[in-house]
Amino acid sequence: YVSVLLGEAETDLLAAQGTFESRQPPGEAADTVRERLGTLLDDAADALAEVRIGARRGEVRELAGHTGQLREAAERLEGFEEEMSS
Repeated sequence: YVSVLLGEAETDLLAAQGTFESRQPPGEAADTVRERLGTLLDDAADALAEVRIGARRGEVRELAGHTGQLREAAERLEGFEEEMSS
């Protein structure tokens, strides 16, 4: 179950990342936003992939050790969203 859940989350994240990266920034100011968000999405995808791989290898007990990495990626994305919304 955990492996499937993580796989679906990763698929959704990569789809959102692909959609975002396929858009042309309208100007130079948007280039900075694109670069920053791209880095955050890359980091989140890497963290999620690491956890998914561990789950598929049956390393279920070690998964709890990755929660901090996933939480940090989520908090960074949420912080970016708040920054861009204000």
